Amino acid sequence: MPENLKISWRHTTVGIVSDNGEWRRALRAMLASFGAADVIESPSGADFLQFAETGKTSLDLLMVDDEMKPLDGFAMMYSLRSSPDLACRRVTAILMPSHGDVDVLRRALESGYHSVLPKPFSANTLGQHVQRLLMRPTTWKETGDFIRPVPLKAS
Repeated sequence: MPENLKISWRHTTVGIVSDNGEWRRALRAMLASFGAADVIESPSGADFLQFAETGKTSLDLLMVDDEMKPLDGFAMMYSLRSSPDLACRRVTAILMPSHGDVDVLRRALESGYHSVLPKPFSANTLGQHVQRLLMRPTTWKETGDFIRPVPLKAS
């Protein structure tokens, strides 16, 4: 990818939502290796939604684990995308499931994720995936209060 088309990690605010502290630390280290300095961590979907309600920061990217309690990643994203008053409602979001079968992909897209990146993944894979997501425009589909990104068709 040409240098002028790369995102500026230094100016990218990333949210990590996972109940696994070791995974959050590993992700933070990957993001730091790209130059990301502004990383916000939440140990659960419920905690992230409470944080989002404060409106203290805007996010460029949100990375979410699928299996959390009491609110899993699917329910958390659906709630976020159904809350018109939240500033981060339209954040670019990646679901990070422990497996990436067709049902997980379908549920992720239906609940409002831009993409799925199954764990484990390397820093290189993460960097390329995020570059592609953040460099393309998002078209949104609205149904009542719920919004979700429209998947791009393969060219």
